[in-house]
Amino acid sequence: MVMRPLDTILDELSITTKILGININGAKTIAVCGDMNGFIFQRIQMETPAEASFLDGFDAICALVDKLLNLCRAQGLPSPEVISLVVSGPVDLLKGVVLSPPDLPTWQDAQIKGRLGVRYNLPVFIEHRSSAAALAELYFGEGEGVNDLVFLDMEPVVSAGIVVNGAVYHGDNDAAGEIGRMRMTKGGPAGLGEPGSLTGYASGAGMAELASLRFPARWPKPPRPYDLVHAVHQGEEEALAVIAEAADHLGKALLWLIFTLDPEMVVLGHPGDVLAEALLAPLRDAVLRYGGGEARQLPRLVVSKLAAKLDDTAALMAVVDRFKNR
Repeated sequence: MVMRPLDTILDELSITTKILGININGAKTIAVCGDMNGFIFQRIQMETPAEASFLDGFDAICALVDKLLNLCRAQGLPSPEVISLVVSGPVDLLKGVVLSPPDLPTWQDAQIKGRLGVRYNLPVFIEHRSSAAALAELYFGEGEGVNDLVFLDMEPVVSAGIVVNGAVYHGDNDAAGEIGRMRMTKGGPAGLGEPGSLTGYASGAGMAELASLRFPARWPKPPRPYDLVHAVHQGEEEALAVIAEAADHLGKALLWLIFTLDPEMVVLGHPGDVLAEALLAPLRDAVLRYGGGEARQLPRLVVSKLAAKLDDTAALMAVVDRFKNR
């Protein structure tokens, strides 16, 4: 395949262009066919073979994409003209190389962008999944009309997508928002991060692990994250205490972003969208308590409006954002 300049490719796209979107993290891989308006025509999903080698994982992802494309052809849908790739970081966005994310530990210097382009003979745009989720909320979700927002991704690891003046902020090494690596305590729950990390305390898997550590009589082993959410909705004191502790650590970390960026809005992704006020209330309290500020100085703390549609919509954002800002 002859590599063409991205600007040339963008000039050939239009509002009617169909997009093959791929959203990959260590828990699941989603492939969608959609358009520039965020509409999803067809989708398919699988559990990511996170412990497999990159090449084996790549083959599994391509098999999923092939199945999606066959479904689309069978339904008479137009073929996609461009690929939007969204993947867990850290990632070198210029080279399209994934650099061993904590939830994809075998993906070391994984040349995924180039391999996808060759496999499907289509141009490929790539974005960090937290940034893509932030863009999805900006264009089609809770952040419509907002110029400055932070999206908190909480599954499978904690990271932040940062939008400043309507554009994603990536940082010098494309590593902006990797806050899940922050060590909150010397030891503690780990999730898919280090013991005592923010990912350990505030990710879905981390909160489940925290529940077992704090209340072993109730949870002899970490519950499934959805079981913990159910216990929260049932008003169980132990579950609410776990969420309050997670929110306490999340609030400390979030303060650095609030003080530095002064965003208008902070949007919580999954499982924040299903925990809702059970997480938002103690999070607001923690930010106020540790920040020493007034409520009027805080950004709006909200949960994802896209909710269950977020990952599907985010899969399109590497292309949609570049097209809108071409």
